[in-house]
Parts: sequence; C-alpha cells; structure tokens
Amino acid sequence: MKRKIRGLFVFFWIVTLLIISHAVLADNKISQPESKLIVGWVEFIRLEPWGMKMRARIDTGANTSSMSARDIHQFKKGNEDWVKFVLDFKTDKGKPNRSVEIERPITRIVKIKQHQGTLQERPVVNMDICIANQVHNIEFNLIDRRGLNYPVLLGRRALENLALVDPARTFIEKADCGHIKKKKKKADTPPDSISLE
Repeated sequence: MKRKIRGLFVFFWIVTLLIISHAVLADNKISQPESKLIVGWVEFIRLEPWGMKMRARIDTGANTSSMSARDIHQFKKGNEDWVKFVLDFKTDKGKPNRSVEIERPITRIVKIKQHQGTLQERPVVNMDICIANQVHNIEFNLIDRRGLNYPVLLGRRALENLALVDPARTFIEKADCGHIKKKKKKADTPPDSISLE
C-alpha cells in the first residue's frame, strides 16, 4: 500500500513539474514577428509625390539609404539649411534616361567611412517613396551614384519595419501607389479617348 501511495505521489509530482516547466517555457518564448512583405534584392520604387519610377537596390549590409545626387548645392531658406541636387536615373529599356532637380531641407549631415578609410560628409534628406504599393518616408544620404547600376540604395533602417529580403529574387512587389499608367493610343482609337489601365 505504501508503494502505491509513494508511486502516486511521485507521479503527481512529475506531472506538476511538467505543467510548471511548460508554463515557464511558454512565457519565455520569443513572440513571432508580424508578417512582413518580402522584397527582392532589386525592386521598383516611385519617388513621391511625382511618381517617378526607378530601380532600387535593397542592401541589408548598408545601415542608411543613399540616393544618387550630382551638382549638390547647400543653401539657406529662411532659417533652415536646404540642399538642391540633380537626380539622374534610367527609365525603361529603349527610353531616354531622366534627370530631375530636387530641393529638400537638410535633416542632418552624416559622416560615412569610405572603403579607403576616409570620412566623407553627406547631407541627409527625407523623401517619400512608394515601394510594395505603400508610401514610406525614408532618410537618404546624397552621393553621386551615376557610376553604379541603381540610383537608389535602400538600407536596413528603411527596411526594418517594412520587409524581409529574398536575395534570390528581384521585382517581387509593385510600386503603383495609385499612379495610373497611360496606354499607347491604337490606330483605331478615336483621338479624343485614351485607354487607362
């Protein structure tokens, strides 16, 4: 009889320990991240509010984002520091490249360490971009990227609350954000009517 009581006592003790340990482990579990978009290592973006479409490289190795800028000129507007620059970017194949002059307030100046070890000061501006059909306000440091394949590089800070990166894919998401592309007129279409997508 004592063995049965001792056996039941041990059994209940083990069950109690298992229940307690399961509860403790459940409390210590790391919560799963919210579901995020998946983007490729190259995606289309649109520069807002103009809707200018261009390719952007997604770079998780870079902390900050960069935008191509030439003819960078800093100036005062009222009491604020502003910058004027020219952004050059490629459009669709067969179409001419585009350039646009942009003026933005300077958010701050960053020092970026170059591959050669030298520090370079760059102005930082905030720009709205459309990626994956959502508009996001992103900080960009300005640097001449004309010698590189992509005018825009999106770094970790831009991506941390936005998306996960699939390095094996490109152009997964669209960048429409309400922009309607006009279709070319057909020969049989009346001149005063235009078909829209």
